[in-house]
Amino acid sequence: MDRFIDYMTRKLGMADALRAVIAAGADPYAHSFELLVGAIQPLLEASSAAGEIRSDVAAGDVLISLSGVALAAGANRDQAGRLLDLLMDGLRYRA
Repeated sequence: MDRFIDYMTRKLGMADALRAVIAAGADPYAHSFELLVGAIQPLLEASSAAGEIRSDVAAGDVLISLSGVALAAGANRDQAGRLLDLLMDGLRYRA
């Protein structure tokens, strides 16, 4: 997750260009979203089967959460780390 945040924060400078592509009617995220969800899903399943995280979390929600952390924290890696800790605590939470 830390590496993904590093990757995302390096790409923040592309935001204006991506908004222009989206405004033109394209979806530059569709293919990469599918690939990333496909990579996250087996990790969630294995962690859930091991009893480490809750079983009701969608891979797409984790991906969007990671993107949100990257956008919110920007280059502030200390804050990003704290937000990732909160995300992990949420994945472990059990009622």
